Amino acid sequence: MVFSGSDIEDRDILNNDSSRKETESESTKNYLTNHAFGSEEIPNNVHEEFVTLSEAVQNSPSSKKYIVSLDIGTTIVRSFAFDRDVEISASSEQKVELLQPKPGYAEMDPEEIWLKCCHVIREVVSCVGVENVSCLGICTQRCTFLLWDAVTGKPLHNLITWKDLRADALVNKWNKSFLMKCLRWGSSVLSFLTGNDRFLACSVLTFMNIQVVMRLKWALENVPDVQQLIAQKRVRFGTLDTWIVHKLTNGKVFATDYSNASGTAMFDPYLNEWSSFVMGILSIPMGIMPELRPSAGDWGDCHDDLFGAQIPIAAVVSDQGASLAGGGGHSRGHLKITLGTGGFMNLNTGARPLTSVHGIYPVVAWQGSDGNVVYMAEASALDVGTVIEWGQRVGLFADVSETAAIAASVKDSGGVFFVPALQGLQAPVNDSTATCGFMGITSGTSRAHLVRALLDSISFLVYQMFEAMKEEANYKLLDARVDGGVARNELIVQQVATLTQRSLSRCSTTQLSALGAALVAGVAAGVYKNLSAVDDLLQVERVFEPVPSERPGLLRQFRRWQKTCRRFKGWTSSEEGAVTVVTVLAAVTVVTVLTAVTVVTVLAAVTVVTVLAAVTVVTVLAAVTVVTVLAAVTVVTVLAAVTVVTRLAAVTVVTRPAAFLVRNSSSQIFATS
Repeated sequence: MVFSGSDIEDRDILNNDSSRKETESESTKNYLTNHAFGSEEIPNNVHEEFVTLSEAVQNSPSSKKYIVSLDIGTTIVRSFAFDRDVEISASSEQKVELLQPKPGYAEMDPEEIWLKCCHVIREVVSCVGVENVSCLGICTQRCTFLLWDAVTGKPLHNLITWKDLRADALVNKWNKSFLMKCLRWGSSVLSFLTGNDRFLACSVLTFMNIQVVMRLKWALENVPDVQQLIAQKRVRFGTLDTWIVHKLTNGKVFATDYSNASGTAMFDPYLNEWSSFVMGILSIPMGIMPELRPSAGDWGDCHDDLFGAQIPIAAVVSDQGASLAGGGGHSRGHLKITLGTGGFMNLNTGARPLTSVHGIYPVVAWQGSDGNVVYMAEASALDVGTVIEWGQRVGLFADVSETAAIAASVKDSGGVFFVPALQGLQAPVNDSTATCGFMGITSGTSRAHLVRALLDSISFLVYQMFEAMKEEANYKLLDARVDGGVARNELIVQQVATLTQRSLSRCSTTQLSALGAALVAGVAAGVYKNLSAVDDLLQVERVFEPVPSERPGLLRQFRRWQKTCRRFKGWTSSEEGAVTVVTVLAAVTVVTVLTAVTVVTVLAAVTVVTVLAAVTVVTVLAAVTVVTVLAAVTVVTVLAAVTVVTRLAAVTVVTRPAAFLVRNSSSQIFATS
């Protein structure tokens, strides 16, 4: 059953009793559906906010327990009630407005997000009855953050989302800085000498716009009154999960979990703690950071004024970690591909982080209440759903659902290639200055070719991430699951399966993140023994098998696409960026000139020293030569003297025996006579 209408005054009409139909308000409509989310088009007179109920709720006993999950995405806030068989029993959603006050800015109103979170949870809890809710699990987009006043509880600015580019100049400045170059070089040496993975990871450390750290540094330097409040120890920092938990518990809990912290670039995944080194070099005060807690465990209780009774919060986990858990990816080697607003490839690496030199980051997937950490390697592409939305906006197609049919109407893209780099190219290319566009358009290019090129580019992005992941993983990669709105496009998913030579399973539910948060919470609350307890209950809608005969052609296309990407690298898409480049070049020129002068001066000094040293050496050599000659003369003289003495001695020896003989002979003669 689908119940539409968000302006329902009397919540009792949503209670699970036999008289509900008689008490419905006139604005509420019932629609019979064959699946959980009511995909039929709802009449215009029905509000877009809705609550979905399955027949399981209508017929279930009041004693049945449910796990409620809250999934805060970039464009939609959703809440679900899962029964023990992981079936969705109730759901509610509301759209989120993404604010763009300036080019490159992407914000959300923190109070609006908070109110919508309360709304969707309240709708779902009202459906199943608060007394039947065992616990709440929360999953959120990572890398969206906020600073607020610890005393008043008021936000100091809007939520700055993961799509925000305001710190781009800082990112480029720090990545090119002398300090970072020294850090990478020193880490390379230490990695070579020690073989330590931590040093290897640091040797390729590069800041990115998607990470929190540089946007936080920007906020600390630019948001009014922040420094003054920091001096008074009144500033609190938190990612989106921290803010929502803080509000749900009425300010009693100020914490984040390891999975959300690991995406900030201020967390050391090898030590599982905030990185005092990174925060030290960037002058980010440690005192504003939240407590780190396991994903599963005691996160306090929702205040009873919110939903009619206290609801224990049993899990807080990042959306990608939750999605991996929800898709059954709880063993090492499991792979999960999410194709939504962005594209994410997550590989379960078990109890050890995977060290990468290709920009694939080791992050925490989740940490259980037993303290065991599950790591995952993550590669991301920021522009997946966004480029499809762009294509619709510029008129390439009227409806997203048409894209697969339009693309399939041509054999291939006709030599046209598209680079989906509205926000640069991520791993393994890692070029934030790359730009977006088509290449290879001719007079024979049709709209279908352009659409095909756009969809192909998403398949190629995913395959490129997969190849980098496979190269660095030292164990077998298992078959993958795929989820997200773009995963409904069968042409893209089939091409990914063929290129990767892996079976891709698409689950019946597209809400793997919400399911994962519910499972992690259920394990913490004792509803399930472990995450694998519900594997048999996960329903697969379709398995995409590789088509070997199509792979050679796709690989040729992929290589040409890579060549196209290289042509689009190093592009500056804004005047601000151009000014930044000019400024950097000017600074580099000045440094180069100063360095050259220094080098010339040093060379001159070295030359003088060398000349003096040479003179000294010549003098010493001359002195040595004279001494040697004199020594030689002395030796010769001595030898000559020795020779003379020797000869004289020899003559003396010979002469004396002869004289003795003569003298004796004479004596003998005279005696005889």
